Amino acid sequence: MEANIIEIDINNLRRNIEVLKGYIGPYVKFMAVVKADAYGHGLKEIASYLDNVDGFGVANIEEGIILRELGIKKPILIMGDIFPADIKDIIHFNITPSVSNLETARLISKEGIKEDREIAIHIKVDTGMGRFGFLPEELLKVIDEILSLENLKLEGIFSHFSTAGTDKEYVDLQFRRFLELMSMLERRKIFFSIRHIANSPAVLYHPYTTMDMVRVGIAMYGINPVDTDTPVELLPVMSLKSRLLSVREIPNNWSVGYERTFISEKPMKIGIVPIGYGDGIPFQLSNNGYLLVRGKKAPIIGRICMDYTIVDLSSIPEAKVEDEVVLIGTQEGKTISVEEVAKRCGVIPYTIITNLKGRIKRKYISN
Repeated sequence: MEANIIEIDINNLRRNIEVLKGYIGPYVKFMAVVKADAYGHGLKEIASYLDNVDGFGVANIEEGIILRELGIKKPILIMGDIFPADIKDIIHFNITPSVSNLETARLISKEGIKEDREIAIHIKVDTGMGRFGFLPEELLKVIDEILSLENLKLEGIFSHFSTAGTDKEYVDLQFRRFLELMSMLERRKIFFSIRHIANSPAVLYHPYTTMDMVRVGIAMYGINPVDTDTPVELLPVMSLKSRLLSVREIPNNWSVGYERTFISEKPMKIGIVPIGYGDGIPFQLSNNGYLLVRGKKAPIIGRICMDYTIVDLSSIPEAKVEDEVVLIGTQEGKTISVEEVAKRCGVIPYTIITNLKGRIKRKYISN
């Protein structure tokens, strides 16, 4: 019996995209970010359902190739730097690379000439993230040489916010730097058809930054990247469920789990759920959190094990083996959200969903 399952609600996914597209307006392209196995939702399956987006954002060439081999025809942008060894595959699979330095542009041009192909590129600018990209003053010095390189099409230019969910002043500083760079380039008659900087929190909380295209990841999956109310309603896409493997009684003063971090203060009923940190359940939930059983809270007791989680069933006397257990999602009107789990663990929601491992079966629900 496969006890552990991740349910993915495709209807909610598609609805979230339409809601976000309505929020940004009809003239802004929508790039679906599907890196990190579509944020733990399953890259191949998610991408195959998304016919209502304008393109896909990935982290590396391997993810891009998976999409092309799946039959995806829409534009695919590698949002980070690339290795020189990736350039042949980038051209072969018609994937758009980011260019953060002059040498990469030269290498792509050289390979494009060799293959007699024009390669669309997006120039990446570091406006304050401190990761990839030309500094604005660097780009101004080398842009003429990049323009002179053969077989390159300068399709897009973009940057990435560092604090879109936390610090509006810094968002505005980065955006101002980007706009100033655009103005300087345009005065030199250098134009890009796709300018983009807005990620999920920027789309939700700084919509004036949407420009020609937005890159939406976590919001598409119905998760709020910021600990505040969203301006639009997003519906959760992922649920994580298991079942009670064992239900038993333990006596007073009895240790539960490794290192005896929980000792019973009375005889009590406990349940064992066959899911643990080996599946991606956060270890920080040890003695700190709860699951849902029969619509009631079952506190987690003891340390999370590699393969098991132990819960207190004292308030759920009717619980029995094979009962459904909800770790993320809704059961009988009660909900445990990804955001709640992340906050309890002291981490960001991204880590909760991307850490869920492949040995949990994924089930896709769609009309």
